[in-house]
Amino acid sequence: MSLPSSKGSKGATQAEVVLQPQLKSCLVNLPSSLVSVLVNANTVAQNVVVELSFRQPAPPSEKPNTSSSQPRSIYLGWTGMQSQTRLAPIVSRNGIQGTRGSTARQDQDVATVELDSTLARVLGIANGLKVAVNLHIDPPQAHTVNIEPLTPTDWDIIELHARFLETNFLSQVRALPNPAFSGAQAQRHPLTLHLTPTSTANILVTSLSPAPPSTQAFVKISPDAEVIVAPKTRQPRSSDRSSRSVASTSRKSVGGRSNASTVRHPAARDELPTRPPLFLRGVDRAIAAEYFDEEDPNDADKGLRIWLDSDHLLSKSLKGLTWVSVSIVRPASLEEPVNPQKQAMDAEKAASKVVARLCTWSDAPDSQHAALSSSLCAAMGSSGLVGGIVRIEGAPPQLPKTASAMKKESKEKESVVKTLRVFPFGTVQSNVLKFGGESAVEKEAAVRKLKAIFGDGQDGSGLLEGPLTDGMLLPAETDKSKDHAWPGGILRFDPPPSSTEEYSAKKPADWLMGAERKLTIEVQPEIAKPSDLTRGTPGHAIPESPPEMVGIDTLTAELGSHLSHSSSILLTGGLGSGKTSLAYLLANKLRRERLYNITYFSCRTLVTDETRVSTIRETLQRVFGAGAWGARLGGRALVILDDIDKLCPVETELQVGNDNGRSRQVSELLCSIAKQHCSRDTGVVLLATAQAKESVNNVVIGGHVVRDILTLKAPNKDGRRKVLELLVRQKDAEKPKHSRSHSDGAAWMGGSEAGDQANGAEGFEVDPSIDFLDVAGQTDGYMPGDLTSLVSRAQNEALIRSVSEDAENPQVSLTREDFTAALKGFTPASLRGVTLQTSTTTWSSIGGLQETRQTLLETLQYPTTYAPIFAQCPLRLRSGLLLYGYPGCGKTLLASAVAGECGLNFISVKGPEILNKYIGASEKSVRDLFDRAEAARPCVLFFDEFDSIAPKRGHDSTGVTDRVVNQLLTQMDGAEGLSGVYVLAATSRPDLIDPALLRPGRLDKSLLCDMPNMDDRIDILRAVTGNLKIEPSILDASNENRSILEIARQTQGYSGADLQAVMYNAHLEAIHDVLGPTEELGNGSNDKSSSSRSKSKYKDFTYFRYGDESLGKDTSANPTPQSLAERATIAAKLAALETARKRSKAASSVSVDTSVNGVKEETTETQEPVISWRHVVKSLEQTRPSISKADQRRLSMIYKEFVVGRNGEMADGEAGTEIGGRSTLM
Repeated sequence: MSLPSSKGSKGATQAEVVLQPQLKSCLVNLPSSLVSVLVNANTVAQNVVVELSFRQPAPPSEKPNTSSSQPRSIYLGWTGMQSQTRLAPIVSRNGIQGTRGSTARQDQDVATVELDSTLARVLGIANGLKVAVNLHIDPPQAHTVNIEPLTPTDWDIIELHARFLETNFLSQVRALPNPAFSGAQAQRHPLTLHLTPTSTANILVTSLSPAPPSTQAFVKISPDAEVIVAPKTRQPRSSDRSSRSVASTSRKSVGGRSNASTVRHPAARDELPTRPPLFLRGVDRAIAAEYFDEEDPNDADKGLRIWLDSDHLLSKSLKGLTWVSVSIVRPASLEEPVNPQKQAMDAEKAASKVVARLCTWSDAPDSQHAALSSSLCAAMGSSGLVGGIVRIEGAPPQLPKTASAMKKESKEKESVVKTLRVFPFGTVQSNVLKFGGESAVEKEAAVRKLKAIFGDGQDGSGLLEGPLTDGMLLPAETDKSKDHAWPGGILRFDPPPSSTEEYSAKKPADWLMGAERKLTIEVQPEIAKPSDLTRGTPGHAIPESPPEMVGIDTLTAELGSHLSHSSSILLTGGLGSGKTSLAYLLANKLRRERLYNITYFSCRTLVTDETRVSTIRETLQRVFGAGAWGARLGGRALVILDDIDKLCPVETELQVGNDNGRSRQVSELLCSIAKQHCSRDTGVVLLATAQAKESVNNVVIGGHVVRDILTLKAPNKDGRRKVLELLVRQKDAEKPKHSRSHSDGAAWMGGSEAGDQANGAEGFEVDPSIDFLDVAGQTDGYMPGDLTSLVSRAQNEALIRSVSEDAENPQVSLTREDFTAALKGFTPASLRGVTLQTSTTTWSSIGGLQETRQTLLETLQYPTTYAPIFAQCPLRLRSGLLLYGYPGCGKTLLASAVAGECGLNFISVKGPEILNKYIGASEKSVRDLFDRAEAARPCVLFFDEFDSIAPKRGHDSTGVTDRVVNQLLTQMDGAEGLSGVYVLAATSRPDLIDPALLRPGRLDKSLLCDMPNMDDRIDILRAVTGNLKIEPSILDASNENRSILEIARQTQGYSGADLQAVMYNAHLEAIHDVLGPTEELGNGSNDKSSSSRSKSKYKDFTYFRYGDESLGKDTSANPTPQSLAERATIAAKLAALETARKRSKAASSVSVDTSVNGVKEETTETQEPVISWRHVVKSLEQTRPSISKADQRRLSMIYKEFVVGRNGEMADGEAGTEIGGRSTLM
């Protein structure tokens, strides 16, 4: 079944063109309306030919004679896919069309035809162009196709990829235009073939067999067709005389003494160049400074120059030439789509070719590189160029100086250039100061400023004294040594040259020597920057100067070695560790030393819910394509993907949804693109950064995208000192720059900024007495980003202090007190959100356990306090301790003292809180726990009731604790060792813990917290009573009957907690004695003292309201609820007044000492409870030990078996024979 073919546009479907770089063929995607018709008709995609008819808004540069009013048709194939629809604008020229939420939604959708962007550029089709779509089913077929490359360069590419073309020709081309067609729209259009991801070739169909009739505009290629490619060789030079005349003309124009150099032969400019162009890998002269001799004047980076290897100067293309035309080749597939309406609004366009002087590069790295001066790179809008393909060809003769030298009509003789018109680019504050003012004075001032910027000097190195090309870009000038700034602009000749062609690759450059002519300069009104200059290259710019970093020389050398050997790297590090700065440092180092092309891209820009996967794919293809293009001609390229974990996050274990699916889809897409471009043959290498390996999707980690993973760790104490010194020095150097931040591009027409420079001289003065090593010792676990914030906070503290002191000295001094104030309340980024426990327990509040405390000091405090000494220790230091012993003997109290005394971060974990019923959740809790500890290092991780989370494997029917034990084994001393994290576990049943955790390397040493002996009990009692008021006679050990010694004798078998309870109960008895009379008052005792207190405390009163009519009436007999509430309120106020009076009286009174039986008494209102011997006796009568004798014997046997009974024998593997018994993994 076939659809009727319509040659006109009456029955055609109207659509808009949408350019898609990923199509890479001569096939199109059709609108949904046409696809539904073809699908319903069961039409095979290979039998469909699509005709697109349109009218071009402007003639393409390749076809200058084509009329813009003549319609044009092209013939392509169908991919079989449907294009995406686009919503029509709500407001049109005729008003509001309707709402998008109405039922007429389908009428508002604009049909689109998706076309390959490279093919569209060749055909002159812009994005958004209106076309008419006609479908042709089962057209005639061609069995023999003769094609010809469009240019000799296309022939070179086809010859290089002949086998690929033979295999994939039919998959890219389906419809062929008839070269013998003689209809009204008879135009033979080229076709584009994609041979590599970055290489394309254009072809023309010369003949078909069997030959179709002249009325048939197109045919379909047969599946078994024979394709014959005719070679397209470069044209030889017409004669030696013409080349010699060009060379001699160029040489004579240098000195400006020969009139023969002004002779312009029109025929020579209209003909095609006889010399073939040369394509080399371009490098900015400022970046390749190591390959030049700075003392040689020929190597000076001045003016518009290009340096080539001496072999190229003797080649066929450049032999005998002094001036060459330089242009940069930019593939269309790597550029971002541009709005055609915005492009049409550009008032001026920069020239694609610039004429420069040809120089010899003596120390070139190879013959494939060409060095461009900084001015030349800026004139072509490619500052900092490394790796771009540069097209070099001989420059045409310059424009004539006088009209007498021309042999044309008088009308064309008026086109001799007399004036240079400069169009500055608009700035942000252009509404304040306009370029090219109305008055003549402003115009003259602008011209003087322009000459001062671009040189009118004696050495002839000024930009305006060298070769000037019509349409050349005058680069922006931001040199701070000068008093002016220039935002950039375009240079035009006036009157313009006779050639009215658009700037293209085939149009010869119109140029002249500025030093040989007296030309006037006119500054025109501002224009918008052309869209071609604002698009730029894929990715983001990197800083021109590398960041200064200290303490990572070894890591930097290792990264450079891996990247230089084409080994892709994943660089991991915490927040503020300096991953991005290190990537900048490596990029600048590789670019300057090894001439790497750098493409930096921040993945955070794509982390939005609105970003489609197709957009991410196109962006990544452009980024990696730019790297592959920069590595051509024997070069190398580095692609940096910063924060790759934001684009490809790890899949959440307990969540299955769109986020996981999107992450996996993007990760697989990234892997496929990276594997396609990054290999040893392509010369492209990848550097990715992430916070951790675990935060990146497993598809990327396990997909062989990167070959090695390196970690940027937190700096040590000496490293933090170096970072602090560097930051203070940088902050001091950057201070003067802040006063110039308000300057803009409009300042080039104003005066100098001497006032700003005077203000910028004020900065911070660092106190030489500051010991940065001491400050670094208080910043354990701080990243460089945290230290940057700390220095900023210290400078703010210094400013606040200087303002409060009102000092006359403009220099602000940065002292040690400023850093101390900055550290207060400051939390580093790695510890934000991490719960850290604080404790007031000290070693003095713990009695006994002398050996245990000494071991804790040696393990935890000494390696941190004396880090430089322990760093030289050849032995492996202990990182895990197990505290076991009887309940109430101070295991948890010791851990609390560690948090308060050792100066380490402390994370306490109760056993059951990390267990979860879901599979994998408990292990994740353990991993997160250790991640928190590593982020807070140096840190102590304390597990209380360790036997509840790490029992022997095989004793849990659910298997939860078995998996937790396995995860603990891995985290503590498995494949992932600990650094700066100390594990402290406490339990009363060490026999229940899995033996694998008790082996050396994990919990290295087990410390027994035994029942206190006589001396320990005395020590514990003294520690407990340290904060209590007790009679001195009890603390006197010489008094054996009523002293602390007697208490220790009577508390045999008491634990530390029991002894604390004895003294606390005695303290409560003392409090009850003090509060006893007050309680008797409440019980209604009739003694005199209590009655007197009652009278003084509860006095009756009478109250009344002034002016009340009920004054004098007694309401006490029958009180109302309202009167009772009012009376209670007044009583409360009176009590408050009396209390305040007593306090003021007590404060003003002087204590009087009276000796009554040798006891000192104080005239105070309150009495402090004092523990006496009778209180202790009463407490001993009421308090019993918490551990019975039987439990003590049982636990003693367990601890003895745990210490002595363990041996190295392994289990024989036989299961237990008892009924209901469970096996244990030993």
